[in-house]
Amino acid sequence: MTPEDILDQSPVRLTQTQREQYFADGFLTIPNAIPPEWLNRLRSLADQFLDSSRRCAASDNVFDLGPNHSTETPHVRRLKALVDRHPDFWAFASNSPLTDIAADMLGPNVKFHSSKLNYKSPGGGEVVKWHQDISAWPHTNYSLVTLGVHLDDVAHDDGPLSCVPGSHDGELYVQRDADNKWTGSIADKDIESVNLDRAVDMNGGAGTVIAIHCRTVHGSRANLTNNVRALPLFVFASADAFAWMPAPSPTSKTGEVVRGVPATVAHLDPRPCPVPPNWAVEGYGSIFTAQK
Repeated sequence: MTPEDILDQSPVRLTQTQREQYFADGFLTIPNAIPPEWLNRLRSLADQFLDSSRRCAASDNVFDLGPNHSTETPHVRRLKALVDRHPDFWAFASNSPLTDIAADMLGPNVKFHSSKLNYKSPGGGEVVKWHQDISAWPHTNYSLVTLGVHLDDVAHDDGPLSCVPGSHDGELYVQRDADNKWTGSIADKDIESVNLDRAVDMNGGAGTVIAIHCRTVHGSRANLTNNVRALPLFVFASADAFAWMPAPSPTSKTGEVVRGVPATVAHLDPRPCPVPPNWAVEGYGSIFTAQK
């Protein structure tokens, strides 16, 4: 759906002003969006999986491990395909305030796309360079949003995600190096055209939801605290947005309608999108391995 079509629909959970701000900036921070019972459950699951990673010696289809991982000190960068790891993750993605927010940003008919949980450990190992999401998983249009949940308070030193206002209406970058290898980040020669001085940190208290448009330039700094920051992320699409390349991190729920009904017609946005690698053939580790 187009932003105009979406804004013509009555909001479910957000205010109309919040929706307009999202489409103007390409991102939105929504405080106090998740009730304590959900927040406590998500936090508990994040801790449980981090602890269970002690039994893993190498990255696999569940965990993307950092270089300092050990039994004594787990170092996990990502829990993959989150909704396939525990039923409560799927319950949250498919029937919670999160899906109400997705409908406010995508229209009444919403599909689930993917999910993961990023752990940002103290230090620089989980710095995420500036990038745009849609270049990794292109669709017939750009009505897709990533919704993240702050499980704890997040401030400057925690290494929050930062977004460049208005960049979703600008250029889409190829995100490959001079040898045409996928890097998952915007090249130095291209990032010069992005006004990074305007980037906004998505800080917020526990229960805050952060929303990032699929074209928005964003990244995150190092975690300067002594605590691990866990951030579950869920991607949703308008039902009329169809993938035209394999998803890098598919789940058993990818493509499932979580609000409304399936689309009978695809919405085709005329703006071009770079072609990513064929993940079904080449495989995909994580943004951390691509940007290394």
